[in-house]
Amino acid sequence: MRMIWQAFLAVLLLSTAARADGVLIFSNDFNRYLSTAKPGDVFTVAPGVYQLKRSAKLMASGTREEPIIIRPADPTKKTTILVDTTIGFAVTGAHWIIEGFDIIGICDNDSQCEHAFHITGHADDTVIRNNRLIDFNAAIKGNGIVEGGQQYFPDRVIIEHNQIYNRRPRETRNPVAPLDVVGGRFWTVRQNFIADFEKAGGNHISYAGFLKGNSDNGLFERNLVVCEWRFKGGIRLGLSFGGGGTTNPQFCQGHSCALQHYKGVMRSNIIMNCPADVGVYLNNAANTIMVNNTILNTKGVDVRFNGSFALFANNIIEGRIKSRDDGNFREEHDLVEESLSDTFPNLARFDLTPADPDDVEGAAHGYNGVDFCTGQIQEDAKGAMAVPSKCSVQAILDKYAADMPK
Repeated sequence: MRMIWQAFLAVLLLSTAARADGVLIFSNDFNRYLSTAKPGDVFTVAPGVYQLKRSAKLMASGTREEPIIIRPADPTKKTTILVDTTIGFAVTGAHWIIEGFDIIGICDNDSQCEHAFHITGHADDTVIRNNRLIDFNAAIKGNGIVEGGQQYFPDRVIIEHNQIYNRRPRETRNPVAPLDVVGGRFWTVRQNFIADFEKAGGNHISYAGFLKGNSDNGLFERNLVVCEWRFKGGIRLGLSFGGGGTTNPQFCQGHSCALQHYKGVMRSNIIMNCPADVGVYLNNAANTIMVNNTILNTKGVDVRFNGSFALFANNIIEGRIKSRDDGNFREEHDLVEESLSDTFPNLARFDLTPADPDDVEGAAHGYNGVDFCTGQIQEDAKGAMAVPSKCSVQAILDKYAADMPK
């Protein structure tokens, strides 16, 4: 009956979607369609629920001028992809854009639902945009391959406007980090919502996201990270350049693990509710810039190992900035206090409006971030939001909660 309904949908959509956008997908066998992909193709998926029991393989390559796109045929209707395998989409070709889906892990064993996307090797210029990724250990995984003795890592990947969270703790000893990237250059992670990534097995340590393995020039910008949102537990860290580190040169870019990241930028992020550990962890992260971030209800920031140097400017940090194991940093016009409960009296309700706006003014010029809400350059305020009263984190979270799949 299900296949009859999907076939009927296909007939209804073919007259518009097929002619306008190319190939219409309306069965669970995505590879049947994607195996013929070529530059400029647009694959549209009919509304409904699909189940991947084997990875969808994105092996062809588009071009900068003609990327290959996968998106819903009707953006006003839900298109849900259930993943019952280790990897939902295995991206090995360049210039793919995947946008607009609900992608949900449904494996009986949490250790088997690893990634919604595995971006590896030659997958340069991949864009993962406007998706909701739920119930994975590392929803987005990036790393390299070796071919003919040469290393290849995906560069210039863009991860933006996604919601990434789990609906319960991950019962696994495997690494848990919604964004887990080893190697690669110029990754951009922008305007994502990341929350609830507890690791219930093994060492119980998890990260919202990291770039490591001698990667470089990464950008975390205007992300909202709530380590503990719908449930509490485990040791959850926020964003990181370096993560827990990679030690095997085989997996590090350039066969060197001396640094974990070089020239990373974190700006205008909101990182909240990581009470067991830090909101930002810099592990052998050289020439890092931290500008206009708001980090609340965490232990603050660790700058660790002698490969790390960071500049902090215009940040609001509850907790401390701590140098560990010869890490180095300098500050300009940050607000750093062990407790900011008086400054943000309604933080428990996710209201980031300060009691006194003067507390978050007086920024250092020359290190300007962009406003979390508008994306406009802000010159006179500390933290991620220039006018918090006009941008409600609580409203954002209420909307995400209301839209959460049952």
